[in-house]
Amino acid sequence: MKIRIDFAYDDRRISSCKIPQERLSHIYKMSEPARPAQLRDQILHAFAHPIGAPMLSELIKGKEKIAVLVDDITRPTPVDKILPFILEELSVHGVRSEQVTLVIALGSHRPMTEGEIQQRLGRQVARDYRVLNSRFDEPDHLVHLGTSEDGVPIFIEEEVAKADLKIGIGSIAPHGAVGWSGGAKIVYPGVAGRETVMRFHFAHGLTEENMTGKDDCPVRSKMEKWVDILGLDFVVNSVLTPDNRIYRVVAGHYQHAQRRGVVFAKEVYLTQIREKADIVLSASYAHDIDFWQAAKGIYGPDALVKDGGTLLLITPCPEGTGPHPEFLPRIGRDDNRDVLQGILQGRTKLPPDPISLAPAAMLAKMRRRVRCCVVSPGLSREELAMAGYERFDDAQSGIDTLLKRYPDGKVAVVLRSDLVFEE
Repeated sequence: MKIRIDFAYDDRRISSCKIPQERLSHIYKMSEPARPAQLRDQILHAFAHPIGAPMLSELIKGKEKIAVLVDDITRPTPVDKILPFILEELSVHGVRSEQVTLVIALGSHRPMTEGEIQQRLGRQVARDYRVLNSRFDEPDHLVHLGTSEDGVPIFIEEEVAKADLKIGIGSIAPHGAVGWSGGAKIVYPGVAGRETVMRFHFAHGLTEENMTGKDDCPVRSKMEKWVDILGLDFVVNSVLTPDNRIYRVVAGHYQHAQRRGVVFAKEVYLTQIREKADIVLSASYAHDIDFWQAAKGIYGPDALVKDGGTLLLITPCPEGTGPHPEFLPRIGRDDNRDVLQGILQGRTKLPPDPISLAPAAMLAKMRRRVRCCVVSPGLSREELAMAGYERFDDAQSGIDTLLKRYPDGKVAVVLRSDLVFEE
């Protein structure tokens, strides 16, 4: 008997596959938490009980220029549902729309289109307020705020740097560099300049460790100290259910509120490893616009794979490799950490795409422990070969080939890339 595995994709090449029942170890899914309270009630409660910060109504007093930072389309945050509550709060306390700039915190991602902005923020909001894609690669629109204690030059989008009230909207989910997203991450790398974003990624690359779901994360500690230089007055962070409904909302101080939100996030994303498997079949959903995002389908599920086993990634990647063309070639190299150290010590010139070095270093380390194969309509065999990855044309042929390579091996299935695994 064979068990059919369905993925959240329409393309028949990556929509499903079948696995013999006796070879299937376990199917890992996100937990279904208890039904949350109504969205309005959650947000109003979070506003009325901010964690580690004054109420937003207090912070608004006397402020003339306000920046509201929101994450981009690569994140599942329901910005269009949360943002109106913040704008209403601002309006009630006398803030005019022309005093507010909505900044899409892109990090190093591509700018959002006008249509994407309308969908992200809501058509009415996009029309009534000034909206700006952050400009990490435009020096004329960056402000240098000085240097951090650990020697990082802090460059920030000018519209954020000039604001006297800064509010961030994001979501909390597992993240390979900072343990859990949310909080300070809306600033770094969200609205930082290229050099600062680069150093953010370098901090992770030098650990060369998968930080997914870790509470004690040195990269987040560095990042939060950088935020103190700029200031981030208030955050609203959501934790989502498997079907992307809001499970919990936290608000307040970018550190304290985020930590409380992580507690809720673990109720959704954290899962126990039943047994490690020779083959792990992992879908990159819901981070799959390009391989820069789809790699999340490797970071977490890597913990499930036995040494010498294989991870088979299922991902559409309609925008191909993504914003960093050197990412895949760098994954195929074993000198990324040495290059990072050489750059910081002044011995090595910056490569054309230095930001890709750090995540590539982590994925290269994983590649040395386990094999990685990919099924993706958006990525060619040649592109994946540069990373040392094998490509299959469809999910079924991929899993069939691997079952033959591991005749006694078991298969674990991961249906979402956000899961965190612990033994």
